[in-house]
Amino acid sequence: MKPTPFQRVAEMNTAFGNPKGNASNIDWSRLRSQCLNILDEYNELLVALSREEIEGVRDALCDIQVFANGAQHLMGVDGDADMHAVVDGVMTRFIKDEDDKIATISMHRAKGVTEAYFVGEYPKMIMKSERDQPDAPKGKFLKSASYSNTVFPPVD
Repeated sequence: MKPTPFQRVAEMNTAFGNPKGNASNIDWSRLRSQCLNILDEYNELLVALSREEIEGVRDALCDIQVFANGAQHLMGVDGDADMHAVVDGVMTRFIKDEDDKIATISMHRAKGVTEAYFVGEYPKMIMKSERDQPDAPKGKFLKSASYSNTVFPPVD
């Protein structure tokens, strides 16, 4: 079985002399230094986007992931498990059924969002803002009433 990108980046970092960190004793200075590279790569991404250079965009997007995965390695957390937790949380943003749709409309109406439209089918329907409204710019994907926050796995 092929290792995941996170596993490959962790292996690469270990080979570079950056051992897996300890989640109960994070070296915050080291972590900050690692994460500054993400900002550099993001800036490279913006340049590549402005020039419409597909190779540059692809490279920068991958480099952002490499540095982010490296940061997770330095923190001593399982980047794969964290990514699964985040995607699982994002998936709760979809409207699952008619009851969820009614509750979602009501929840956003209470926040001042009165004009919206729906895209897709249950259980992956989404609600979007029809126009600029409070905390809902035109086209924004609005969370369902059944949304739940990401729950990260416990660290070792």
